[in-house]
Amino acid sequence: MNAVGAYSLGILAGGQGARWGGRDKGLIAHLGRPLVAGIAAPRPQGAAEVLICCRGHPYFYQHFADRILCEPVANQGPCAGITALLSAAVYPTLMLLPVDLIGAPVKVIATLETEWREDDTAIFLTDTEGRHSPCFRLRVDTLADCEAFLDEGGRKISGLLEKVGARPIPVDAAWLKDADLPASISP
Repeated sequence: MNAVGAYSLGILAGGQGARWGGRDKGLIAHLGRPLVAGIAAPRPQGAAEVLICCRGHPYFYQHFADRILCEPVANQGPCAGITALLSAAVYPTLMLLPVDLIGAPVKVIATLETEWREDDTAIFLTDTEGRHSPCFRLRVDTLADCEAFLDEGGRKISGLLEKVGARPIPVDAAWLKDADLPASISP
């Protein structure tokens, strides 16, 4: 049985932005607005709260979220941001999306809403060739497992997804396109 239900939406906006010359990716303009707006505005209907974990500029991000968290420890990778978002989430599940998702955010969100089953611990989107994405949804009660993963030195999202027993959901690879490089958003 599928269940949309209210969830916390967490946006990962941390990282070094190395491929962007150190720029904060969430603030980069795409189609006339910052990348963060492509995820958070308008707010997805099922998102009862929006949380953003950023590396800096919380005053800018406050316009797109209910609460802002800064990376607890710099340069620990996305799993540290995920753990911070899980610890702050109020609702039973947390949907996570990267701030630079430009492929098909509306379809990604709808899929993570409709594919969720009450017996899931976590689900993640993967392309048709099996490559995982940083687009997933998990129960907030996986926080202890996520903290243990970090404490054990884990840094890769794929390892975290394995640790929490995430179920893969295959989607069109174009949906998962991100603004990883400046050329990805060039006209």
